[in-house]
Amino acid sequence: RLKIKELIKRIEKAVLGESGKSEFNYEKWDGSENSLEAVFDSYQSFSMWGGAKLMIVTAADDLNGLEAWIPFLKNFESTSDSKASAFEAQHIEQLSSVAVFVSKGFDSRRKWAKTLQENIPVIHCEEVQEHEREVAIEYLAKRKHLTLSASENALLHSLDPWSLEMVEQELSKIDLVKDDAAIRAEVILSGVDSHSRDDFIDALFSRDLPRALKYANLFGADMELHLPLMGLVAWNLRHLKVLLMEQETRSTSYEKRNPYLMKNLERWKRKWSVKTLQLFEKSLFDMDFALKNKPHPGSALWTNLIIETGAP
Repeated sequence: RLKIKELIKRIEKAVLGESGKSEFNYEKWDGSENSLEAVFDSYQSFSMWGGAKLMIVTAADDLNGLEAWIPFLKNFESTSDSKASAFEAQHIEQLSSVAVFVSKGFDSRRKWAKTLQENIPVIHCEEVQEHEREVAIEYLAKRKHLTLSASENALLHSLDPWSLEMVEQELSKIDLVKDDAAIRAEVILSGVDSHSRDDFIDALFSRDLPRALKYANLFGADMELHLPLMGLVAWNLRHLKVLLMEQETRSTSYEKRNPYLMKNLERWKRKWSVKTLQLFEKSLFDMDFALKNKPHPGSALWTNLIIETGAP
């Protein structure tokens, strides 16, 4: 959703300029309540005071009469200079209308969809993959004029579930406190202080049983902490397992790892083998299942996980 919002903002600026949208040059359509023919009729009309008109059509996959794409595009092709020139910024003043169709269920196998892709720009706003997260976080942070520390970057990488919206939310919390380091250290995954969180993760992967057990009651008492903290544990576990597998097979990773993360992995790897990590992974999976199916698990599940992790 955030990708779509960002693209629409850029298109709005390109089409409508600095003056922005008004009731005379901007229309928003709901595809579930309209037909494609009705959208086309409006598309071919002029804005009231001249200049380009922008149309945003949401739920485009729910429009009635989607097959009308084919004859319309054939007619559009015969009356426009070229597909490219219609969408280049230097030709924007020649356009009377620009329409943006937003769809969650675009099926590229349909005949009309193939015609669509051959004639107009189609941009896929797919979920951000893990290897793309660093770039996405950097981009969102730069928009807020924020410089993140290595540990903050690592935490934002490990959010679970992960989405641009969640990262944006966490960055907004950091933005509120700006450069106040004492408060800033607490805001990501707030609910437990950052020292306790980081010390617990380090103790867990260092297989330091006494140190890790100190935190079982702290985490077990707050239901809202369970899943974010488990996501952080799972993220570190996955990276450690991949590193060990690379070293066992003497392969080279093409994944760019955060220096803060790499420093921890190098320390932790001496305590683990791929086999013991696989057992830990199973324990974490079992705990995840139990947390999602028991209303009040308390600290017992965390204690069991810590004991199993610390076992030789």
